[in-house]
Amino acid sequence: MTGLAGTEPVKGAQHAAVQRLQYFLSQSTWDADEVNRRRLELLVGDPPTAPHARGVIAIDDSGDRKDGTATAHVGRQWLGRYGKTDNGIVTVTTVWADERVYYPLHAEAYTPACRQS
Repeated sequence: MTGLAGTEPVKGAQHAAVQRLQYFLSQSTWDADEVNRRRLELLVGDPPTAPHARGVIAIDDSGDRKDGTATAHVGRQWLGRYGKTDNGIVTVTTVWADERVYYPLHAEAYTPACRQS
């Protein structure tokens, strides 16, 4: 979110532009799966971003620290980017990467065991 709004992660997260973008995205009524489907359709159909034999699909399970427990999917879990267990949120993302481009294919928030019923 911070990158989209042109500010730094963590210290820029509370910036007004980031908060406005977060509010807009979280309160929108669009179907996120449909938006993602169309985004991928456009990327795959455009020669500069289309997949090819020299690229790879990678799986990334990055986590970010998060205080509190009010946000869905937050819990005490392994945060690989920090190399330790801490309170945070983990998103598992598949990405397409080659020597020219890198873009997410799909992302899913991981629900830690303490939040599963």
